[in-house]
Amino acid sequence: MKKIAIIILLLVSTTLFAKEYRYRYHFLPLPKPNLYIKGKKAVISSNGLTISVEQIEKIPLEKDFSVFSIDPNVFFIYFKIKITNNSGKKVYIDPNFISLVSNKKEYRKPMLYNDLYRALAKKYPQSKINQTLSKYLLDFANPIKPGDRIERYLIFRNFREKVKKAMLTFDAVSIGVEQSTFLIIYSVQGEKFDAKKLKLKEKKKTF
Repeated sequence: MKKIAIIILLLVSTTLFAKEYRYRYHFLPLPKPNLYIKGKKAVISSNGLTISVEQIEKIPLEKDFSVFSIDPNVFFIYFKIKITNNSGKKVYIDPNFISLVSNKKEYRKPMLYNDLYRALAKKYPQSKINQTLSKYLLDFANPIKPGDRIERYLIFRNFREKVKKAMLTFDAVSIGVEQSTFLIIYSVQGEKFDAKKLKLKEKKKTF
């Protein structure tokens, strides 16, 4: 009976999301001043702070939390970010001021620590969640010290509409007492999703 219940839950989740998230997107950065592009990677610098951003298909969290092991991934948009602080000052980047906006005016904020914690706490122990999320998510409470180089991940819920362009913005980035904005504009290519192709690597819920 338990197996049947899980299968029914997965079928219902797949049906509901297939109508809402019909595309898997590929983000290609567009040229602009002070932006270096290599393939899908965009690198932007200001006042001694360098942020490298690249869309990726999979994130390390899937090794610990099976909910992220979805193929094809039509539920989330992932970005890997590398931050290098050569400013000589402490840097604070608040994920609350990071946004992804499409040309259809859909606004997305990255899933925050509390969002993911509440969802994952239903299935995983607190110690595992805290250890993993602190390793991979941006944390405004801990500054990026001078000379530090960190790697983190942004997780956005997918867009509902078919989009062609999007803008990723890091707003109110504090470099010492100064604030800067880092902005990347993308051309977006959508790969239409067929619900029948959705495969779940393990039995799990989608949140």
